[in-house]
Amino acid sequence: MGVTDDMAPLYRRGGPGVRFRQGVVLAWDPATGANTIDLGGSSVTDVPILNTGEAIALRAGHVVGLLGQGKSWFIIGRVTPPNDPSFAGASLAFASQTASETNFTVPTALTARSTVVLDVPAWADEAAVMATGILSAQNTTGGALIAVAQAFIAGDGGPANQVTAPATPAVCSVATAHSRVVVSPGATITCEMRIRQTGGAGWAVQPGNIASLSALAIFRSTT
Repeated sequence: MGVTDDMAPLYRRGGPGVRFRQGVVLAWDPATGANTIDLGGSSVTDVPILNTGEAIALRAGHVVGLLGQGKSWFIIGRVTPPNDPSFAGASLAFASQTASETNFTVPTALTARSTVVLDVPAWADEAAVMATGILSAQNTTGGALIAVAQAFIAGDGGPANQVTAPATPAVCSVATAHSRVVVSPGATITCEMRIRQTGGAGWAVQPGNIASLSALAIFRSTT
């Protein structure tokens, strides 16, 4: 018997080979993966899926690609054409920045000291953001006063933390933190630490006055 390079008969044994189809999600449970898929006009239930981050983001109406062998199918992922609004759905991205200011006054009105601006990916429609800051400043007045620091994310303020600064020449430090989920964030997200003190006059400019802010964002697409 001669040797042949034709291996096709090996893949025809036991039924048809691997097939590719597109289906439409009719129902999807992001907690368990239970699903119903429209496959060529017929409904199939609880189709397995490749274990990727996209698995929790599928929803009714999404088009998915499936591979089949015999009577079994599994989902290999969502199908989106170039320039489609749904491109990069279920994707994640990160951004972080740190800023610091020195040599400033501490006023009686709540004032922004230390600001960072995080760039938002064009495809992201949701962001989980955390901002943490610390104020270190010298009380230059003659009485014990309270220093206040408050972190803001896209204009939304977290808890206002405070500490009592004894009379001159005491230096005080106060930390603050805030987190929130920003929906439809736009092109950028601005984070600030705002500060003030409770006396009748602002604390004077001091080289050792420091306001530092760090912000971290995780972006995703929910479309």
